[in-house]
Amino acid sequence: MEIIYLNSTDEMYQQVLNLRYDLFFRERGLPREILFDALEENSTHVAIIEQGDLYAYGRLSETAKGIFKISQMVVKPKIQGKGLGSRVLSELVNSALEKGAKEVFLNARLHAVSMYGKIGFETVGSSYIAKGTGVPHIKMVKCC
Repeated sequence: MEIIYLNSTDEMYQQVLNLRYDLFFRERGLPREILFDALEENSTHVAIIEQGDLYAYGRLSETAKGIFKISQMVVKPKIQGKGLGSRVLSELVNSALEKGAKEVFLNARLHAVSMYGKIGFETVGSSYIAKGTGVPHIKMVKCC
């Protein structure tokens, strides 16, 4: 399996959008347009693929000078727990550091807090319900 960087014009990017929608939004009956938030176009998109199949994905966005957000982390359900999410996360953190990150943050689903913690992210504040999905999350930060 290899890590690749995607552009929105790449064919694999469509697979990314489908996977994100299926796992995060379809069950909640949300419109597909929810995928295209203000960060989508100017983000770094990282995926793990093998023989043209998408297995994992994550997005990195600079929200302010030196402040980077990781979002939309997803791993195909049938291969979760095999370290692919951690590989994508590490790649995104390294990319942020190369771009001069002072801080990297994400909003974790509660079940994923331990995975992010293993890579040095720490929880900040209390958990909350995400407005768009109604799923509990908590902010996590990694200082650089």
